[in-house]
Amino acid sequence: MPHQKGSRPRASDAQVHDRMRRQLVGALGSAASVLALSAGAPARAQSRPATTQGATQRASDGTAGEKVFNAYDRTRQFQKGEMSGTPWIPGQKGNFDLADPVQSSLARLKMTQNLVGQRTYIPMLVRLLLGRETNPGGMLLGAAGLFTWQLQVPDPRQFPGLPPGTALMRSMYTARYLDPATMEPTNELLNPYNGKMMELEDSLFVENFLSFPKGGSRSLEEAQFANDDPNVAKPRLIKRWGDELVMFQGGTYGEPGKHQPRFTENMWAASHRGVMDPDTPFVDTRYSFTGVNKAYEKPWAGYTVGDKDILCSLAYGRKVHRPEDIPDFHKRVLIERYPDRL
Repeated sequence: MPHQKGSRPRASDAQVHDRMRRQLVGALGSAASVLALSAGAPARAQSRPATTQGATQRASDGTAGEKVFNAYDRTRQFQKGEMSGTPWIPGQKGNFDLADPVQSSLARLKMTQNLVGQRTYIPMLVRLLLGRETNPGGMLLGAAGLFTWQLQVPDPRQFPGLPPGTALMRSMYTARYLDPATMEPTNELLNPYNGKMMELEDSLFVENFLSFPKGGSRSLEEAQFANDDPNVAKPRLIKRWGDELVMFQGGTYGEPGKHQPRFTENMWAASHRGVMDPDTPFVDTRYSFTGVNKAYEKPWAGYTVGDKDILCSLAYGRKVHRPEDIPDFHKRVLIERYPDRL
């Protein structure tokens, strides 16, 4: 989305954004049944949807009593309208001193989301490669992913004692796995490394994070990923690179176990001028992601906890703030199936 300069957004902008979001959801919902029957959407091009009520059996069950991490165990949708909390809007929106942990944290949130209370979308294309212990590996899956984020004011009754300026981040992730040869959805795909016909299952989960004013954060569901002291400064690495700012951040799942190795690293690149300009509410930001985890986390791919094969995920995405700016491919592949993820 292009930079929007001039006066700061009016208070009614959030209402306008929400109305546009509802209109797009309604249009997609009414069109989905027609599109599903069209020649452009053959039956094979519909991967198996994930239930939005959560798994009846945890994906990590049956492991001889050993507790292991599995992404399919996560809660798949919010149940109580959590995405509709009070938007978090700080006073400072530009002219950041990146050497100051509080101001670099604000710059980080402007690069990855926004500081004016709007919802953020991160559509991305993903490639997943299989790494094997002794035999050659290679490309296994493609994916279309979408993060939906909202920064909110934490309810002091639910989160007492937080430092002033703490933001609560609500997050929804939605993904469909794709044939890597075409990057289009498919019901089934042969795993060439173990001979199993994979019945692809969509990936849906929700998360909640606290973002502390001095740069630290806490995952409310998985403290093994992030559990910083809210009062200790954690400067963010944001590098000036020509006309851009590039931010580096990641996380490692800290609990030992057969789920290791498990870690992520991502980079965000945005215009230096846009980030520093307090009258630019939205900055164009590009996103890249690398993640490593055990292949057993996709049990439909034919792996169990005892297998040592790993998956390496590589993603490229960009940040937008209006549903209509989400790429048409993601509207077709994800939003038509899951319109509530906006």
